[in-house]
Amino acid sequence: MTAATPTTSAFREALDEHLGALQARDVERFAATLGADAAVVDGAGAIKRGTGAVLRSHAEWFAMPEPWTFAYELLFTRETESSGLALIDVTYRHTPDAEPARFLLSLLFERDADGAFKFVYDQNTPLR
Repeated sequence: MTAATPTTSAFREALDEHLGALQARDVERFAATLGADAAVVDGAGAIKRGTGAVLRSHAEWFAMPEPWTFAYELLFTRETESSGLALIDVTYRHTPDAEPARFLLSLLFERDADGAFKFVYDQNTPLR
């Protein structure tokens, strides 16, 4: 008897695509993960509201000439029929030699009208 291969949920596929787009600095790929009314709260407490504002801020970040890195460990996920939540421990470096900044990243995804999970909320909590 062979062990069954675990399947990846639609939420996990959407989460993996979103995080992959971040690491790749790929604006078009990132845009495809966004829901209709996304919001981001950064580590300083600044709020970006609306999918356009979130996309613009990430496009600016992705275009930075510094070779920043975004490494992460997935700590927790929770999925329902209509939403998915992920808690992620992120280590960010502005440059390869920079002191790492760590933060907890909470990501919320909701199903859209077509049934696809889309990113709608991001909350950053700095770890001191």
